Amino acid sequence: MDQRGFIASIFDLSFTHFITPKIQRVLYALLLVASGIAAVAVLLAALGMAGGFFGKLGALIVGVPLAGLAFLLLAMYFRVMMEILIVVFKAVDYLRDISVSVEARPMGGSNASQRVG
Repeated sequence: MDQRGFIASIFDLSFTHFITPKIQRVLYALLLVASGIAAVAVLLAALGMAGGFFGKLGALIVGVPLAGLAFLLLAMYFRVMMEILIVVFKAVDYLRDISVSVEARPMGGSNASQRVG
């Protein structure tokens, strides 16, 4: 895969040049920010539901670990999804290399399919 510019890859109508590998770091950083926002939302929801005997202190005691857990679970999920994307794109590159090497191999010679007997 030759290295084209980001804008050129966006307008590649044949889809032979991918932009996802070029933006994976930025995308993962944005997903981590979204995980942080979700964790803050969990904490605010716990504080919003505060009441009863412990009030806000009880909400903090429950909300902070829940917010941390929410952040860790979301970050792990997004990390696994990004790694799956990386594996898929590397598999495409490896298949392209295999295809080029098979096409470059001269025909004839000793081939297992020719030895039927």
